Amino acid sequence: METNIGQPENDRKEAALEEALKLWMEMKQVDQAKGWKRLEAELGRKRSRQKFSLRWRRIRWIAALVVLLIGFGGIFWLQSMPDEAEILIAVDSKQPRLILENGEQISLGHQDGEQEKITEENFVIDRKAKNIVYVPSSSGNDTTKKSLSYNILEVPRGAEYELTLADGTHIWLNAETRLRYPVSFGEKERRVYLEGEAYFEVAKDSLHPFRVESATQVVEVLGTQFNVYAYGKEEQEYTTLIEGKVAVTASLSGQQVVLLPGQQVSVLGADGTLEVEEVDIQQIIDWKNGVFVFDNQNLEVILRKVARWYDVAVFYRNSAVKSIIFKGNLPRYGELSELLNVLESSCDVHFSLQENVLIVE
Repeated sequence: METNIGQPENDRKEAALEEALKLWMEMKQVDQAKGWKRLEAELGRKRSRQKFSLRWRRIRWIAALVVLLIGFGGIFWLQSMPDEAEILIAVDSKQPRLILENGEQISLGHQDGEQEKITEENFVIDRKAKNIVYVPSSSGNDTTKKSLSYNILEVPRGAEYELTLADGTHIWLNAETRLRYPVSFGEKERRVYLEGEAYFEVAKDSLHPFRVESATQVVEVLGTQFNVYAYGKEEQEYTTLIEGKVAVTASLSGQQVVLLPGQQVSVLGADGTLEVEEVDIQQIIDWKNGVFVFDNQNLEVILRKVARWYDVAVFYRNSAVKSIIFKGNLPRYGELSELLNVLESSCDVHFSLQENVLIVE
């Protein structure tokens, strides 16, 4: 059997990358059966062989993660290759969807010939306008049921959506975001559960505090505007107050802080310490206004947002470029190539696209 022991390290990494991406693309596009057949054939080989190619061991590890990705429908950092090789892979799911309490799923994407508006007992979906509006119950908050009925709104990479809850609270959901919420709120509080990023305009109701719960924090308000950034796989979660006043409690440490407009609190470290700072509000919320605002942000942070919006994978051939700082505004609805050209013209970095993989060097 041919081995790769003498092959240069970078060549082995690229060979593993190419093989993994080829396998992933087979499963992601049309021929999933072919992809699974390859996986079963390779992973099922008997372990009686005494020698394994270093290259195959890398590919098999990546392939196993591809199976997990397909199974869980999630988005993970694949770090099968050490040092600078990183790939952000997403399962293809272009259309937002609404998941009802009974498990029924409604596609929210709008295509020619499809019904633009869907009217149900508790909500109205406008596919063209990209929003859902829930109808308040005749008695206001639902105090008659012992248990609440929940819906889930999932917004994939490359998409965004708007939602109005039964109490009148207006929410903008950014790409790769999941929100779980009651169809009608209970008598004690208004609580929703967030994974991703969303901007909230909370309807005022002093008797029923509004709480947004994520993996590391709980944000409590009475009526205000704020932005929550809570992508669980990223190191930091933060809440930014635009208007009013909110109390943020760290889930792990129990520490609580009260924010004033223009302040941002971040959840740091394994112990969930809270840190408050003054920030540029416009930079935080301009995503919902169709603008990327890069104010002294490094390339790694910028490309994380770009990858989420344009639904691409990111592969670093040179990890040193991650720390390059950029400053400026770019249109969110422009072509990816135009955005990359601007970044390239600003400093010593080069981008190339292969399929939907963005290579950075």
